[in-house]
Amino acid sequence: MENNNKLNDIKEFNDVIFSSTISKHYQNIIFIYTPPKVGSTALVSSLRLSCSDKFLTIHVHDEKMLSILTGNDNKKGITINDIIKYNAFLGKNVFIIDVYRNPIERKMSEYFELISNFHFNNSDENLIKYDLNLLINRFNKLFPYIGNGDYFFDKYELSILIPENFDFENGFLYIKNNNINYIKLRLCDSNRWGSILSNILKTEIIIIPDYKTENKIIGELYQQFKKIYKIPENFLENITKCNYFNYYNSDREKDVYLKYWNSMKTKTFQAFNENEYKLYMEITSENQYNNFIQRNHYLDFGCICRSCFYKRKQIINKLKRGENVNLKIVHEEVVAEKKMSKMKEFVRVNRSYQQSNAKLRSTYRNRGTDFSISGILHRP
Repeated sequence: MENNNKLNDIKEFNDVIFSSTISKHYQNIIFIYTPPKVGSTALVSSLRLSCSDKFLTIHVHDEKMLSILTGNDNKKGITINDIIKYNAFLGKNVFIIDVYRNPIERKMSEYFELISNFHFNNSDENLIKYDLNLLINRFNKLFPYIGNGDYFFDKYELSILIPENFDFENGFLYIKNNNINYIKLRLCDSNRWGSILSNILKTEIIIIPDYKTENKIIGELYQQFKKIYKIPENFLENITKCNYFNYYNSDREKDVYLKYWNSMKTKTFQAFNENEYKLYMEITSENQYNNFIQRNHYLDFGCICRSCFYKRKQIINKLKRGENVNLKIVHEEVVAEKKMSKMKEFVRVNRSYQQSNAKLRSTYRNRGTDFSISGILHRP
C-alpha cells in the first residue's frame, strides 16, 4: 500500500511537470540535472534548438528549483530521481546529463550569480560601485561552502558503476542503468559537445553559448574580479586533494591548472566556520528582497508550437552559415513577430496590387478607355 501511495504521489507531481499533451508528444526526455554554473544553460538551449522535434529537454538543479518552476510545493518530498525513474518506468527513453567544471571558476561563477540579490541584497547597478576588495573578502569567507559536490557521484546513485578513470580521449562518460542513460560531460570539452551528443542521441546537435555572467550588467565587474583574484594557499591545497578535481582532470590538465593558480596564490585566509556560515545563510536569506530563479536566460524556452519550430529552423540555418545569433525563442515574441511578418507581407502584396492596377488603368486610359460607371456599362 505504501509503495502504491508513493507511486501515485510521483504520478501527480510528474503530471504537473508534463502535461498530457506534451507527454504523449515525446517518447524521448532529456534531463539536464546539474549543479548551477557549470554550462548547463547553454546546453539546454542547444538541445532545445537542435532536437525539440524529437526530445523534450528539462533543466533542473535541485528539488527546490523544481518546486518553484512548477508551482508545486512538493509536500510529499518527491525527488528528481523519483521523476526520472518514473518516466523510465512509463517506457520513455530517458537521458540524464551532468557537467563537471573546475572548482575555482565554478565557485566564482556561482558566487556572482547571486552576488547582488542574495549576498549583498542590492541591485546590480549599485553593486558595480562596490570596492572589489570587499567582494573578494566575502567570496573568501564563503569559498569552502559554495560550488561543491558532483551530481554524477553524489546524486545519480551510480557510484558502483562509475569507471575507475574518466575517458579523457572521448571526453565523456556514458552509463546505462535501469533503462536510463547517464551522460557526464566536462565544460572544458564544450567544443566537443556537439559531436559527442550527436553520436549518443543519433541526431545533429549544434552547441551555442547563450548565457554568460560577462554579458550581464555586472559583466565588467566579474571580469575585473577574475583578473585580480588571488587564491589563499590553504584553499588551493584543499583543491589538490579534491576527489572530483583529481578524477575529472588528467595529470597534464592538473599540472597546467595548478601551475596557473600557484602563480596567483596568496597567504592563508580564515573562512567562515560551519556555525558562522549557517548563521550567514540564515540572516542573508531573511534579508533577501528578491528571491528568484532565472527564467529568461535561455536562448530557447522549449515551446513546441509550429511558429517556434519554424523559428528554430531559421536560427539553425544561420548557425550553419556561421552567423552570430542573439535572438531568443520566446513563444509570445515569436507569435508577435509572425503576425507582424504577415502584416508586412499583406501590405507588400496590397501595394504591389495597387501599383499593378494603377499601371493597368494608365494603359487603358492612354488608349481612351472610359473607366467611369457609365463607360463600363455602355462598353461594347
